[in-house]
Amino acid sequence: MKQRFKAVVSYDGFDYAGWQIQPADRGATIQQTIQDVISAICQTPISITGSGRTDAQVHAWGQVFHFDVDFSLSAFQWKRAMNGHLPKDIHIRSVEAVDPHFHARFDAIGKRYDYRIQLGEANVFTLRYAFQSPWSLDVLTMREAAACLVGEHDFSSFCANTHAELPDQVRTITRLELVEEPGQLRLIYEGNGFMRYMVRMITGTLIEVGRGRLAPAEVSRMLEARDKQICHFNAKPQGLTLMEVYYPPQPEAGLKDSLKENADSVFPEILT
Repeated sequence: MKQRFKAVVSYDGFDYAGWQIQPADRGATIQQTIQDVISAICQTPISITGSGRTDAQVHAWGQVFHFDVDFSLSAFQWKRAMNGHLPKDIHIRSVEAVDPHFHARFDAIGKRYDYRIQLGEANVFTLRYAFQSPWSLDVLTMREAAACLVGEHDFSSFCANTHAELPDQVRTITRLELVEEPGQLRLIYEGNGFMRYMVRMITGTLIEVGRGRLAPAEVSRMLEARDKQICHFNAKPQGLTLMEVYYPPQPEAGLKDSLKENADSVFPEILT
């Protein structure tokens, strides 16, 4: 009988062509790399389903995927086995047995993304993990512009999805916080869903506000326009990290084998 497992994975995405499987000539992907490891362990092809895509060079601290196997390993053993075969830039943080109806993508009710901007002098140690801003940024003005984006809106102006492929482009951003840290500015996004390039396009727009090239009121007008041609900004991918995927509480039945002792309840300060 097959068992469904839920796994939380972190990865440095800089050297990968994103999460989703791509044609071989486009480079290695996170999904394919993990699938190959699980398939090798089971000695049969296994597919995994992620909570969503991350683009090339985008990172994750808390990406989630599920997989079904008919193979007698516990959740703890699966974590050890996968980490024993995965490259060092991909690490399985936790594994747990879940209800067979659990779905990593369709059960997700929200996500958190962080975008990091390196301020001042370029930092060679954060080149892979933060956008190196050559400009000084007015954070107060950026916060003013960000405020108009919080709440439920049609974000057609700030995503790359066409209306043909995704007719409903209404999403809710519950948090858009700009946190000043030593040498860096961190933008924290939380919401019920994010479309293609949405976080990067919003971040690129806020950077233009911080540079003084856009007024906060112009961001509000861009949002209200719902115009696919109005936003020409897309922040560099390496500054973006998928931090967490949120789910409703899961039933406890069948979870005795889960790796709860190693689950992280608080985000660590990574990529600083």
